[in-house]
Amino acid sequence: MNNYKEYKDLLSNTYDEVVIYLLNKYGPAIDDYFRESSYQRFMNGEIKNITTGKASRTSEGLYCHHIDQNKWLNISDQNFVKKYNIPFESQRRDKLVYCDLIEHTILHVLIAKGTSSKFGLPGYEVYLRTLIEQWYLEEIKPSPEWMQRCFHKSFLEPQIAFNLLKEMQRQLGESYYNTLEDYYDTQKKIEEERRKRQQQQKQREIDVRNHRIEHAKQLHHKSPRADIVTASYLIRIGESDMMDFSDNHTTFKEYDSKMKKYTKEKILDELITYIENGLALTVGDESEEMQEDY
Repeated sequence: MNNYKEYKDLLSNTYDEVVIYLLNKYGPAIDDYFRESSYQRFMNGEIKNITTGKASRTSEGLYCHHIDQNKWLNISDQNFVKKYNIPFESQRRDKLVYCDLIEHTILHVLIAKGTSSKFGLPGYEVYLRTLIEQWYLEEIKPSPEWMQRCFHKSFLEPQIAFNLLKEMQRQLGESYYNTLEDYYDTQKKIEEERRKRQQQQKQREIDVRNHRIEHAKQLHHKSPRADIVTASYLIRIGESDMMDFSDNHTTFKEYDSKMKKYTKEKILDELITYIENGLALTVGDESEEMQEDY
């Protein structure tokens, strides 16, 4: 029996039937998902993280699925564990089952069907379906070694993977792309729109930068100190922080405090030198970077 027929047959069964099938196929778990003592201490607020057990079988390309995911959301996430007071019984070895990526996705589809999408659907839509699309439709091989093992374990040709996804969507009462070509065309349009938005954002940044530079060039030694410091901050600090996207932004208050030991004339002179040396980007400077990005 080929993989496609096996997977499609599983989709026609109940959730409990598929769990039993997978337990027979891969065998039971040999350990609890979390350590019980650690779990209870975490629930009591004594420790910040729960110690995991040795239930993982990613070395074989298999995922570990909590059977009680038809009762709880995100049962393996300790934040959800505490928020919903999930009992340890749901983490025991007899409440775990192994599966490959496609089987894991099927389990979530069946959970969603059986619970009117109260459970199972978020994991399917946000994570599992996306992985199948990336790995097998778009043929993007994952980088982490454990994910590569999972990739090979359930490997499918693009058309087969598409057919299964379409059947999963049908089971959930949702539509999907008519053909694999439609999927590719849509993804191409999405990528083109993403690039267009990036280019527009880059151009807006260039326009703002050039406006700030022109404003700085109008300043002189008799200009108010506040105007000079503000212009220096926006060009030398504010923009670099914005493009860095880090959490350690230099605020204007911090910058202004550091500049108090310098005269306004020195701040302005160094700012103009900074601009004239080409350290602030112009449209011409940016165009090459934009080409490299795409």
